[in-house]
Amino acid sequence: MNRDLGQLTSDGFDVLILGGGIYGLTAAYEAAQRGLRVALVERRDFGSGTSFNHHKTLHGGLRYLQTADLRRMRESIAERRAFARIAPQLISPQAFVMPTWARLARSRLAMRTAFLADQALAINRNSGVAESHHLPPGRVLSRDEFLAMVPGAQELPVTGGALWHDYKTDEGDRLTLAFALGAARFGAVMANYADAFEPIRDGSRIAGMRVRDAATGDIMDVRARVTVNAAGADAARVMAAFGARRVFPLVKAMNVVTTRKASGPAMALPTKEGRLLVALPWRGRLTIGTSQGLQLCGADDTLVKAGEVNAFLADINSAFPWLALGPDEISLVHRGVVPADVREGKPPALRERAELRDHAADGIEGAVSVVGVKYTTARLMAERTIDLVAHKLDRKIAPSRTAQLPLVAPVRNEESEPAVHDPASAIERITRVYGATAARVLGLHAERPDLGRPLAEGVPVTGAQVLEAVRHEMAMTLEDIVVRRTGLGATGHPGDEIVRQCAALVQQELGWSAERVDDEVSSVRRFYEIGSPVDA
Repeated sequence: MNRDLGQLTSDGFDVLILGGGIYGLTAAYEAAQRGLRVALVERRDFGSGTSFNHHKTLHGGLRYLQTADLRRMRESIAERRAFARIAPQLISPQAFVMPTWARLARSRLAMRTAFLADQALAINRNSGVAESHHLPPGRVLSRDEFLAMVPGAQELPVTGGALWHDYKTDEGDRLTLAFALGAARFGAVMANYADAFEPIRDGSRIAGMRVRDAATGDIMDVRARVTVNAAGADAARVMAAFGARRVFPLVKAMNVVTTRKASGPAMALPTKEGRLLVALPWRGRLTIGTSQGLQLCGADDTLVKAGEVNAFLADINSAFPWLALGPDEISLVHRGVVPADVREGKPPALRERAELRDHAADGIEGAVSVVGVKYTTARLMAERTIDLVAHKLDRKIAPSRTAQLPLVAPVRNEESEPAVHDPASAIERITRVYGATAARVLGLHAERPDLGRPLAEGVPVTGAQVLEAVRHEMAMTLEDIVVRRTGLGATGHPGDEIVRQCAALVQQELGWSAERVDDEVSSVRRFYEIGSPVDA
């Protein structure tokens, strides 16, 4: 995947996608795999907004039973299974536990009933899934069983617990990027740091977008028969540029990564206000989410203040009092701006349903908007979006195959998988995560042994991975490399010394000046500071 914005000005595309988060990238992958001529532009880096800040789980929608929303639950189960089929090396089964209480709604009886319904709806949960990723049915725990798993909850008046399994992704950023790489592999023209700032009009029809290259300042016209707005928090702004005035309330959501070591089951417990928080073991650390703001916010309101983090910590410690988590134990705050539902007399809530809109209903042809709410079902919304695009093109296209075909090719079969993964091994991780391109990365190890050594003791990232990100994964900044391409800084700032080692490799590759290196190192440091904005 190479950044060549000149390709954007070639003959018109079938579809131009605005936004490089999970909804835009899955749409590009879907469209390219079904034979359409595709371009995608993202004004920052791929997956750098809310897609980076999600809580790293792929869940089957068990909570939808509370509202009897069986359709959404079936969709979630199917899409959870799709991820296990197409990207098993990037996800793994994860146990979750939550307590049961004396009150009926969260009693052992209620959870037993919920699990019976889940078993019926998810009878094919493991169909076509490798045995290593099979998910067992949920079950109700006795009080002693629950407390053995969550010994800190001894003082809580629980009657027992509930145990179920979903998936987590320790390689969440590689999973998001895999859709970009996959779209490019099928011929899509991809461009990050390319801001689509003005529609191209043909009467009342949107015929593409005027795009500014952030690297050079060059402006170009990108023409397409259909333009898909998948701009996330900026979706309403893009709609307004189209001429469609629609309001999408937004709220800030947060997850925290801590320095606490963690393993075993994830724990779900309510705050005093009744909002459920999940403490998840992720990359050997404890992460906790999701908090949401009490007030609506703007699309660019990604500044997290110390007061907001402290309020979140208070909620965490009310739900998990035995943690007694302090602000000095927060290594990274994931924060994103997400769609909200507004209810009279109540604080805003996270929006429950995605929306796909054909702007022909607004008198504007050639434009479609998709506003997503859930990482797990992004692929399904992409399929529906491209079905709509094909309808608008009045064109029969190939059926969708994105729920079956390997996303990272080739996917290694069970016989070739090591019996035990060693997360400290750079070679093991490269082979597992990079798939077909692992040979290129490992070839650099052989060619230049200095690039095959881990950047630091206990850090399974090598110099070859840094160069792979620059040469073939469209990394434009040090933050792109450290935070999203290699996972070097996924759980917190890795330290200036390691960051400068990365910068030295990029400087040699791209000819950065000493001043540029200093700026890039400082930018990475600011990414982790409370009170600093993170683009969303």
